[in-house]
This record gives sequence, C-alpha cells and structure tokens, in this order.
Amino acid sequence: MRALLAVLLCLLMASPGCVTPDDDRMILATTTSMRDSGLLDVLLPAFTNATGHEVDVVAVGTGAALNLGRSGDADVLIVHAPEAEADFLEEGHGTTRTVFAWNTFVLLTPEPMNGSLFDVLDAVVEDERCFVSRGDASGTHMKEQTLWQAWADAGRGEVVEDRSGVHPDGDWYLSIGQGMGAAITMADEKRCVTLSDLGTALFRSDTVDLELQRYNDTVLLNPYSIIPLEGPHGAAAEALRSFLLDDATALIEAHTVSGEPMFTPGQP
Repeated sequence: MRALLAVLLCLLMASPGCVTPDDDRMILATTTSMRDSGLLDVLLPAFTNATGHEVDVVAVGTGAALNLGRSGDADVLIVHAPEAEADFLEEGHGTTRTVFAWNTFVLLTPEPMNGSLFDVLDAVVEDERCFVSRGDASGTHMKEQTLWQAWADAGRGEVVEDRSGVHPDGDWYLSIGQGMGAAITMADEKRCVTLSDLGTALFRSDTVDLELQRYNDTVLLNPYSIIPLEGPHGAAAEALRSFLLDDATALIEAHTVSGEPMFTPGQP
C-alpha cells in the first residue's frame, strides 16, 4: 500500500524519473534537485554493490518528501531544508538527521547581471524580468521565499504571501509547481531568471543557455541531510547513512562537470 501511495504522489507532482517502488526494496524519498544533479545515479549503484540493499527512488520536493516520511511511505529521506527537517524530527519522526554533502544556491539568468544578490533581485523586479519559481514547497522554493523576504526586510521592495508563497507581485513571476529540471528548462526557453542548486545548474550547463551567477552569501549555503526512518527497512536506511558518511565521500568529490565538483562532502 505504501509503495502505491508513494508512486501516486510522484505522478501527481509530475516528477519524471520516478520509479515504481517495490515493498521488498527500501524507498528513498528525495528531492528533484538531488535526482536532477545525477549524483544518485553514482551513489545508489555503489551502495547496492557494497551492501546488497536495493533502493527505489521517489523524487519530489523536500516538503513532499517529508510528508512521505510522516505517513510511513518512505524508509529514508535525503532533503535540503534544515528548518523543515528540524521540525520533522521535533514531531517525533526519523531517527537522526545528518548532513553528508553541501553546495550553494545560485541564480541562473539569460545574460550576466552585475551587482550583489539583492541588486540582481532589484533589477528583476524593477524591469519585470520573468522569474521562474518552482512553487512546490521544495527546499529550493523554501530558500527562494527566504531570499525574497530578506530582500523586502532590507527595504528593497514589497512582497505578497499567497498560495505560491512569499514573492513580489506581478505577472512576470511564474510559479510552476514543478521540479528543478523543469524550472531550468522553462527559464531557458522563456529567457527568465530562476534559483537553482549548484549541482543541478552545473549538470544542466551544457543543455541550456543561461548564465550561472554565484554570490558569497552564507544564506545561500545548501546542506543535504539524510534522515533514516524506523520501519521494516530501518537497518538498510542506517546502512545508507553510514555509506554516505564514509565510502561515498570520494564518489561525491569525483562527481564533477568540467572538473568542478557539484557537491562537497561533509558539512559546510
């Protein structure tokens, strides 16, 4: 039953790349950014070869992944929204929360945009440049709302809060309710700005014509955590946690685009 619920959610979230879970295999609920970066394609086969544990992946936003954990429809989570993860554990879900890798959030823009992060957000709003938001309660979407709120709190402009979250008001703001790969594709096709994790941005860099804008702001740090859950696959979930903290370190470091790592193992 839990496998059916997981795959139904995956289909409702329009997440390409989801698999049909098998009750005899561990279900990993994770983010579309983790899937779209290609890292799981490296890590999970190595984990299965090392331990014999087989894994089915359900890739949704962090909010949906946490809900799968709450309902018992996943065995282990890999997510990237620290405050939401802390709330999840305080509610009594999960055994531990461990950061095993990190990168940063970046902006993808149709052309180079000079200045600080807030300067660029100023330009987006003032010029009504189209902005593609995932709008899916994912870790990336949560971070985007944090940035818009901080921008407003700094006196740079006004935001509204509605079903799409916290954001400036305007028809140029496009909330699509889809994953990271879809948001990048739409930003490229419509020549829009979007927020992305570094891993997926680098992974897609050869397939889109967008500028990768980096900022040296701690607010843009993007840690990824593994949260094992109690249940029939609890031992396998703990084995995956141990693998990510030990044997996977070299694999994470070696996962690069043009020699640039997509993730850094450990904590930021």
